[in-house]
Amino acid sequence: MRSRSIALALAAVALLPAGCQEDSSTAPNELPDPVAETRSEILDAAETKDYEALRPLIDRELFLSDAGFADPVDHWRKLGAKPLETMGVLLQLRHAVRKTNEGTLYQWPSFGPDSSADDLTARDRELFSTIMTSDELEDLVLPEIGYTAPRLGILADGTWWFFIMESGP
Repeated sequence: MRSRSIALALAAVALLPAGCQEDSSTAPNELPDPVAETRSEILDAAETKDYEALRPLIDRELFLSDAGFADPVDHWRKLGAKPLETMGVLLQLRHAVRKTNEGTLYQWPSFGPDSSADDLTARDRELFSTIMTSDELEDLVLPEIGYTAPRLGILADGTWWFFIMESGP
């Protein structure tokens, strides 16, 4: 429980809109080469269902996830295919570019605290429905807090910064 709370706290700090300025939502072909390469490696791992392929992409000193201080790859493996499937879906959606204390962030999906349910396109809903129940899809964007989760972020230098599957408490 403590590690989950710590992970959620770290994720909340990393994803706060204060100090993060949204620049734009862009298409995958507009990514800098290091970001595109990391995105491609994560997508390849998701498509081949290969958790071990993710391990070299993770800097344990920087990476944030729902796993807290545990090894995220081991944690995801215990959850079955859903983490990989979620990564694959997220990286098919539009992304946003934000400035953060760690540098320029490319975040999937492009939704944030100012998003409303109307921001989800039919394609977004279709993709999310492959990894979520109808109740989870209904709670994806809440009026009082915007988009909740999941989300994935890669820094401009190609560093995979976070993967958060669940929203906070």
